[in-house]
Amino acid sequence: MDPQPWSKDCSRFAVRRLLILAMVAASQAFASGVQILPALPNGATAQAVQVDSSGNLYVAGSTSSGHAFVAKLTAGAAQTVWFTDLAGSKSEFANMLALGPGGSVFAAGITQSTNFPATQGALQTTGPPGSAFAAEFDSDGNIIYATYLPIDNCAAIAADSAGHLLLTGTLAYGQSFTATPGAGMGAPLPTGIPYTTSYLLEVDPSGVKTDLAIIGFDGSQIAFDSQGYIYAVGALPGQLVPTTPGAFQSTVTVNVCATSQISFPLPCPYQNIAKIDPTGGNVIYSTYLDGSWGATPSGLAVDSAGNVIVAGTTGSPDYPTTPGAYQPEFFGSPAKQSLPPASTESPPSAGYVTKLNATGTALIWSTYFAGSGAKTSSFTVGDILTGMAIDSGGNILISGFAYSPDLPGLWNTPVASRPTIPPPAGPLNPVGFVGRLSAGGSTIAPTQIVSGLPFYEPQPVQAIAIAADGSAVLAASPLLDVSLGALGRVEAICDPADEAKVDNVAPGQLLTLYGPYLAPANSSNGVAITFNGLAAPILYASGDQINLQVPYEIAGQTQVTMQVSSQSVTPAVSESYILGVVARQPAAFVSEASFADTFFDAATCNGQTVAGVEALALNADGSVNSCTNPAAPESTVMVFLDGMGVTAPAQATGAISAGAAAITPSAALVPPSDGSLPKPLPTQTVAGLIADVVGVQVPAPASSSALQLELVDSQGLTYSVRGPGVIIWVRGQ
Repeated sequence: MDPQPWSKDCSRFAVRRLLILAMVAASQAFASGVQILPALPNGATAQAVQVDSSGNLYVAGSTSSGHAFVAKLTAGAAQTVWFTDLAGSKSEFANMLALGPGGSVFAAGITQSTNFPATQGALQTTGPPGSAFAAEFDSDGNIIYATYLPIDNCAAIAADSAGHLLLTGTLAYGQSFTATPGAGMGAPLPTGIPYTTSYLLEVDPSGVKTDLAIIGFDGSQIAFDSQGYIYAVGALPGQLVPTTPGAFQSTVTVNVCATSQISFPLPCPYQNIAKIDPTGGNVIYSTYLDGSWGATPSGLAVDSAGNVIVAGTTGSPDYPTTPGAYQPEFFGSPAKQSLPPASTESPPSAGYVTKLNATGTALIWSTYFAGSGAKTSSFTVGDILTGMAIDSGGNILISGFAYSPDLPGLWNTPVASRPTIPPPAGPLNPVGFVGRLSAGGSTIAPTQIVSGLPFYEPQPVQAIAIAADGSAVLAASPLLDVSLGALGRVEAICDPADEAKVDNVAPGQLLTLYGPYLAPANSSNGVAITFNGLAAPILYASGDQINLQVPYEIAGQTQVTMQVSSQSVTPAVSESYILGVVARQPAAFVSEASFADTFFDAATCNGQTVAGVEALALNADGSVNSCTNPAAPESTVMVFLDGMGVTAPAQATGAISAGAAAITPSAALVPPSDGSLPKPLPTQTVAGLIADVVGVQVPAPASSSALQLELVDSQGLTYSVRGPGVIIWVRGQ
């Protein structure tokens, strides 16, 4: 059976589905699946891990004595094949590994010793405390070479089939570095400003000389392809890296993400990807891949066709995503800005995974991987990706840390084991996780929570590799093997308003399930869905799609099990999913146009670009608001919301609204377009629609903009409408 005969893009059908609904209305320390592997010898702690084609594990890190080590273990860490120390008189640690030709292994790290055991004739046999080092080991664990490096940090390494070792990291302001004449064209060493730049350093197979040194590309992740071309991904502050003609993204919008200790504004780090020929003399392409609040890469891979897969963390609501990807939406609400610019708070972070084509000119697919974040009294935090690996089928395994209770794919995780939103003054406790994204970027397997992983600020690194059986091996203490569940027939659980994938539901909320052969064609025959045994009204069912309403009767519970049964298809479906229960999670119905652009969270009309999603809104005359049919300034438009939860007066499950009736909660603009205090915006039922869909009369702004809305209930509690704000197009004056 073809597992993907249809589009899992929950984002293409919002307008159509609203009409369909109208027509239907009218008629443990560690969780299960996480295996603790045997302890490493000598009290060793792993900081890097790799797996070879035979399933052997290679780990690097530091021992209880403070020595760096590299070791080879059999599958599952059952036995130690060899264990090699790198010990000076002070302390060392190895945090980078790469597998080389003929069973060789490369490692890199930092030493505080002035007598680090560099080999005779190596590239650099002496160095000051805090120097980076590199070493190569043969298939038996013997040291081929070990050398100091002329830099003080290393972020990533890669090895080619000839045994060249490529290293990358950052160069601090004022640090000396000699580049190969004529190599590269990246950002130069900074002068006069306290910024950093990046380096690429290639060591020849003997370890005695450098073959290539480049300034201004990469700094975060590197890779070779089979022809020896270099792929470099980094994130430097501001727009420092030059791009090539025809690049996917030639410029970025620069924002300030932080300030230095001397109140110097520090621009956000902006992700750049470059492909460089083996000699370093020709940049094949260089492009930004970013939104207006930057991005920080933490994983890189190159497939056999030369396409680049990169993963990392961004706070950009306008990071480029694609229709049909698993999560093109940015869930977190943009931060409220204040003056001066240096004090501006960036939006909450979100993970991303992106596949760029072989010429660096277009995206193949791109998705966020994140929930809506967690709010404290002063700011909102999000989710981060810290590692990535690719399995034999091209699926992408990702590791990270989450603050969001609605992190994607927690269908097998009880609510009590999910990330929790702390009280305003409470501590922030992120939870580790491992997820798997399909090779096409459109579906995910159930995400596995891994509690107890150490989290280090500001950006933790979590090395991840793939075992022979497809599970993930994490470089933790101890090593962990994480199994991920198989993809079920239900491949996406979506809110039909904005097509966001959800792990939590509100009483009365509408849901759409997608998956292959979920129901008979044009029929709900044999389809039954329950929530803790309560039957859900089936609003529409056909083939790969089922629309339903969550029963209002689940109110007050913390989690429900959604049981999906479809007995009139072959093979029959019988699956269950654990979903959290929230009081409300309002979402605005958005127009089909919002899902047509590569830059999902920005739209352009008559030369004006507005970041947000285009609302399915009705102008005062009842026509649909759009770029070509804008509202009159300061007129009233109707916006439709879903996920209201229990209202006053209460609505009945499956009920159809006979007319417009005012209900609580109300809505408010945040902030109001006129700068005043938030004003109540009455919410009301909509005649002919199922009761959970409500209308909100919103005053159109003076000019086109994205309005941020929130619900306000009778107790004064507020609930932000999901996403970066809904765009209302307004006629120019």
